[in-house]
Amino acid sequence: MSHGDVKSTRDTIKSENQQRLSLGRLKADEFGRAVSKIAVAQICESVGFQGFKESALEALTDILVCYLCDLGRNASFHANLAGRTECNLFDITRALEELEASHGFPSASDIGHCLVGSGTVREIIRFVDSEEEIPFAQPVPKFPIVRNRKLIPSFEHMNEKPPGKHIPTWLPAFPDPHTYIHTPMWNERASDPCADKIEQAR
Repeated sequence: MSHGDVKSTRDTIKSENQQRLSLGRLKADEFGRAVSKIAVAQICESVGFQGFKESALEALTDILVCYLCDLGRNASFHANLAGRTECNLFDITRALEELEASHGFPSASDIGHCLVGSGTVREIIRFVDSEEEIPFAQPVPKFPIVRNRKLIPSFEHMNEKPPGKHIPTWLPAFPDPHTYIHTPMWNERASDPCADKIEQAR
């Protein structure tokens, strides 16, 4: 549905996803951005928006992506500080507390407080208990998305026998022999540059 320059949330997301998926394989940043855009559109729809301009969707998606990148960077910092290579819940909680420092959570500034009882965790628990989960309108495929996958036919599918008994028939068949067997080079005639120039001039 379109009203002037304002597009419906679902129409915008569907058209963009169809364009990107028709091009073949998505890159990691494009996939993440597409999923973020879907999430932003659904959040906006859940709070009452019926449609908005494309630039507004892009701006909100940029904010979400920047926030998630900062959250991941801070959580990774806390994991590295603790001598770990992977983040856990405590690292993410610390990162959330740091990102919300200007806004503040109750008891976030207490030194030596238990993270399980922190204001961040209490806010998340309160949100999860009070809000109804809104799943994606359509299932999100796992990354990487591969479209038009071309499988190499096996010896069985091509009705060929493998060149050796040690090669099973379910393996992909070899390419045509002319692609990998050495072929002799043509012997080029000895050329005289002066004679060639005279021949070209005629």
